[in-house]
Amino acid sequence: MPTENKSNKIITIVLALIITLAAITVIYINLPQNKEKTSNENKGSQGEGNKTTTPVILTVTYGNNHTNYTLEGLEALESYIGMGGYRNSVGSIKGKGNYTGVNVTRLVELTAGSIQNYSINVTSNDGKEIENKTFTYSEILGDVDIYDPNNPSNSTPIGNGGLTMVLAYKYEGSYFNELKDGKLRTTFLDESGSITSSGLWWKYVTSIKIIE
Repeated sequence: MPTENKSNKIITIVLALIITLAAITVIYINLPQNKEKTSNENKGSQGEGNKTTTPVILTVTYGNNHTNYTLEGLEALESYIGMGGYRNSVGSIKGKGNYTGVNVTRLVELTAGSIQNYSINVTSNDGKEIENKTFTYSEILGDVDIYDPNNPSNSTPIGNGGLTMVLAYKYEGSYFNELKDGKLRTTFLDESGSITSSGLWWKYVTSIKIIE
């Protein structure tokens, strides 16, 4: 009997150890998941109270097709970097420098496909007034007048064409001053910094409507 009791005690101890080890293993496996779940739940509750969304700054429309862009969305597209400037109505050259943005033809392609002979209606909204300007197909392709950079008082063009219409979001490597220029503006650029008409440089751009 003493031997039998001793064996029973040993078996009981071994079973207890096995059960304890199994419980520890289950706790160890589930603990990280529980922590992660708790963390995610906390993030979710914080997000509801402090939810921030990236604003849409541009809408491109073609018929029933609408493409919305945040600033990050535009920057994710292939960028165009070029130089340009404009001659205003009083014969002064303004805005000359380096610009970064997206080709307008690329924005059209992403919403309307490979259409041709279209025009675009650009909406400008400075928070006080909403204005619209229509650009012809030839203007979109960069076929615009070029003016003498050394004689801004001369209103006679010295050349024509060879530029790229770009919806720019940066000037000299920095984002536009939103209060002064808005987040986006139309520009006409090339490698040499040709000067074009100020009427082509549209500030506070918020939407582009593609018209066949």
